[in-house]
Amino acid sequence: MPLTNLLRIADGTLDDDPWPLLRELAASGDRATAAAARAELERYVRERNRYGRDLMAHLLARLSGADVFPRLLRLLADARHDDEADDDGEQLGTALGLATLADPPACRAVVLPLLDDGDPHLRRAALQALGHVFEAADLERLRAAAADPDPEIRRTALGALPAVHLDPRAYALVVTALRDPDAWVRDQAVLLLAWSAPPAVVDHLVELTADPAWPVRTVLGEAIGRRAAHSDRVPVAAAALGVLLDDPESSVRAGAVRGLGLLGVPPDALRSRVDDPDWWVRAAVAGVLAAALPRWPPARPLLARLSEDSNPTVRATAAAALRNSGPAS
Repeated sequence: MPLTNLLRIADGTLDDDPWPLLRELAASGDRATAAAARAELERYVRERNRYGRDLMAHLLARLSGADVFPRLLRLLADARHDDEADDDGEQLGTALGLATLADPPACRAVVLPLLDDGDPHLRRAALQALGHVFEAADLERLRAAAADPDPEIRRTALGALPAVHLDPRAYALVVTALRDPDAWVRDQAVLLLAWSAPPAVVDHLVELTADPAWPVRTVLGEAIGRRAAHSDRVPVAAAALGVLLDDPESSVRAGAVRGLGLLGVPPDALRSRVDDPDWWVRAAVAGVLAAALPRWPPARPLLARLSEDSNPTVRATAAAALRNSGPAS
């Protein structure tokens, strides 16, 4: 019955949360369930039902582990090969990582020969999987892939690297990628550095405030704020975020607002964006000021202005902050 209901959810005939059923089935370890799920996986692939495919991939990753790993790897490559399907394969990639947990050496033996495959989609899938079975000797291979002529290969290689705070060689590769000619590779590099790089990375990140690609500038604000917070890079970071506050792209301005919030700068730095023409930016300002209000009473008059904003989200955020803080002293 649990598998039947899971299939009904995947087929769209039952509206329910599939994950409790999936976890129950995975915990059973039942071989018959695994065989049935494998057949259903192939049916969903034929029917181009991505939702069903992904649910069966997750179930099989837990039930069959390394046995289903080669098939999931091929499916991930196929998803990226099908440009018309608008399928990023994100859930397949997650399932692939789960499958490696049962037997990393067996999965690694599948991955290594495919890293030099002539099909770039299969090579990208193998590079992504390598991140789940990474060994120190793989770094040189990833270094070569990070210099590949294909920007998608370069971006995938960055994602397969160990965390930058764990390996200085990985950190150096990702910093180098900040100067990559492809905007999406630079974007990936910023995101990888945003969470665990040392504060000194701010000196590299601030050089991108004039990056020609707005998606790169969009992720830059929070990355700078996060890495500079509680360090001696705060003044440099605040100056760079001040530049991004005046960016023509609203998403960049919103990111700069959130970055300044992470730095813990006085609310006056955000005064220029209280009347920003884009409500997304004003919402970011309201969120940062709401968090700052207990420490910075001068945020109150700015929040009072935002509590009368034309946008309901902005008004609600500002009004809740004022209400929760109690009367002005």
